[in-house]
Amino acid sequence: MFEELVAYGAVLGATTYATWRLMPGALRVALAERWATLAPRFGFADAAPDPARRQASASGSSSCGGCSGCASKPTSIKVVVVTNKNTNAQ
Repeated sequence: MFEELVAYGAVLGATTYATWRLMPGALRVALAERWATLAPRFGFADAAPDPARRQASASGSSSCGGCSGCASKPTSIKVVVVTNKNTNAQ
């Protein structure tokens, strides 16, 4: 029974972490701000960090890593045509 609870806890923790990392940055910021306002009600003292610090940390974050976003940087399409000129045709 205890082993099952530990396994369920590990799965729940991994699911929560993966969901948090893969969700859009704007949604993460909104949920973090909501948690910061609700935390004192649940007994977590001074859970809200400085608003300027929160904004600075959220400005460059996206769900895939440390870039500022792929949509604002269009990539150029490059096409390479490879031809095989066989001179030994029989």
